[in-house]
Amino acid sequence: MVETRSLLEDLPKAGTDQHLASNVAAGHLALVPTWLPLDVASGPSSNSAGSGGDGISEGVISSNALAVFMPSNAAIAGPHSGADAFQGNDALINQHPTEMAGIGGNGGSGNVAIGGGDGANHAGSGGNGLFYGGLVSTEVALFAPVNTAVAAGPGATAHAEQSNNALFLQGATQIGGMGGSGGDHNVAGHGPSMSPGTALTLTGDYYAGHGGDGYFVGSMVDVSIAIFSPINIAIGAAGGSAEAHQTNNVIFDQGTVQIAGIGGNGGGFNLSSDTIFTGNHALGGGGVGSSTGSMVDVNFAYFHPINIAVPAGGTADAQQTDHVLYDQQALQLAGIAGHGGDGNLTDAHSALVDDILSFMHS
Repeated sequence: MVETRSLLEDLPKAGTDQHLASNVAAGHLALVPTWLPLDVASGPSSNSAGSGGDGISEGVISSNALAVFMPSNAAIAGPHSGADAFQGNDALINQHPTEMAGIGGNGGSGNVAIGGGDGANHAGSGGNGLFYGGLVSTEVALFAPVNTAVAAGPGATAHAEQSNNALFLQGATQIGGMGGSGGDHNVAGHGPSMSPGTALTLTGDYYAGHGGDGYFVGSMVDVSIAIFSPINIAIGAAGGSAEAHQTNNVIFDQGTVQIAGIGGNGGGFNLSSDTIFTGNHALGGGGVGSSTGSMVDVNFAYFHPINIAVPAGGTADAQQTDHVLYDQQALQLAGIAGHGGDGNLTDAHSALVDDILSFMHS
């Protein structure tokens, strides 16, 4: 005996997006595993299977980093004496923050949402990502090595050598308001109790493998400051000899990645179908990407080497070698919609739908 289900219930449609573009693509029909539970009873609310959760963030995420590297090396010799000073320094200062907020979860694969009436059916859809507020990061690095050789008086010898290797990682990764990607091989359709050839009018929304929307409202700000000021001094008094040698190898990586308001990609091989359908079909469609606000990246690099030789009646030799690399590139992406999936099928003809459901329950 065929069970009849009332389709006249006044179902709530809160949170339903009525502006999703439909994705019609000739492709392959997903083969759903036979172990999936296909006897889901329709209820007065929306049906969801394997959909990713929404990620919502409100407020300000702030990161502040300060690094100071000031090695000092000195050789001072009095009359008729000698002094040697050798110093080697290796510094790795990682000030690279990663700030992520408002990220929707990805939709699963191989899910089925079956219902009837005016409710919305979601199967394997990516969750929405919502971010309202600010992502702020500031990084300050100071590198000021000092090397000094002083021969104070006759017969004095002073020798100072300093070698410094420093790597500063200051770039920030800031991501806010990203929709989750839709899954693959999902089905959203009407209830299995309908007999073949039944003509019904359903006004609900059917989403299968749809990418979540990404919304960002606020500001992204990254400020990186790097100061490199090496100092090398050799002073030879009367009858004295001073040598100061300094070598510096420094890399400042201030590259920044800022991503906001990115829609999730649609999945592939999804099916959304019904008989006479007046609602929205959304399957394998890319999510909406929306960004409102500002993205700011400020990089400041200061390089001021000082090398001094003072032969005050004696001999002074000051040698300084500096190698510096500043990487201040920035990648900023905002308001980008997700890609649509491949091999998806949407249909509103009862004969095809009944054949599909009959095959699934055979």
